Amino acid sequence: VNKEGKCVYIKYHFIAKHGQKQFTEPEAIRISGEDPDYSKRDLWEAIEAGEEIEWTANVQVMQPEDADPNILGFDPFDVTKVWPRGQFPMQEFGRLVLNKNPENFHRDVEQAAFSPGSMVPGIEDSPDPLLQFRMFFYRDAQYHRIGVNLHQIPVNCPFMAQSYSSLNFDGPMRVDANHAGNKQYAPNSFAHKFRPDAAEAPYTVSDNIVSRKSHYYHEGKVSEYDQPRELYRRVMSESQRANLHHNTAKMLSHVNYPIIQKKYLAQIYNIAPEYSRGVYDLTNYKNGRFDYSEVEELAKGAEVWYKEPKFRPSNGERLVGFQPQGAVYN
Repeated sequence: VNKEGKCVYIKYHFIAKHGQKQFTEPEAIRISGEDPDYSKRDLWEAIEAGEEIEWTANVQVMQPEDADPNILGFDPFDVTKVWPRGQFPMQEFGRLVLNKNPENFHRDVEQAAFSPGSMVPGIEDSPDPLLQFRMFFYRDAQYHRIGVNLHQIPVNCPFMAQSYSSLNFDGPMRVDANHAGNKQYAPNSFAHKFRPDAAEAPYTVSDNIVSRKSHYYHEGKVSEYDQPRELYRRVMSESQRANLHHNTAKMLSHVNYPIIQKKYLAQIYNIAPEYSRGVYDLTNYKNGRFDYSEVEELAKGAEVWYKEPKFRPSNGERLVGFQPQGAVYN
């Protein structure tokens, strides 16, 4: 968000320079029994040996006028969706490097209080309802876990924090005289605490109600299966698909209710019939194997299961989250 209040939507990507590796299910079971601290020890020892563990930091940028599910074919604020890189190319802006191990695990790790509500001016929340929820509850959970003055713990205290102190007062473990010489309110005649180079992004709310219908704009459509189908057919290798069939069938074999098994298989049938069939053939059915034709029949209309008609947009409503037309700030 710039100082005029104009904004773009962004999606961060941190891509491991050392690549990605996964255990197969049998390997994961073996390692968790032999050395459950394998990953933590591997990272610690690499940093102690002087290695820098590095991720390339990229961002995708979407203009507000492009964030339209009717145009994109998916809701860009749905956390289960990806933004196509051909349409929204990756732009490298930096790197994330781990080059030092914690001096004290309790102080530097266990007391770290991450929250998506902690944002610097110029970066704000999107209309993603999951993010909206987490912005409040993650911070609230950290206050309950650590205490209301967690911002004074070094790992949670940003550079120049004394200049930009929060206006929290008193409370347990307050040790800085209520941020000392800082004034107790903002703005004031002596210190203008608001950033002049950033403004909040304006959002339109087109009704005076908040309801389930507000967040139903692009649910219950067949296009919901498009991205997982691309992942399954184009991104995954043959061996990865085989592992997926094996892992899914193993878990599905523990389900006691055939109707649940059928419904699950029907959902993944709409992703790819060969995906559903591969899992079906490997599953152990406690209450007897049902015919696969039942799965194929159930798959018809599976996209609207539990999607109540009364919550669906009936007049093309978009009740929250879209950009207003014209300038907002003077």
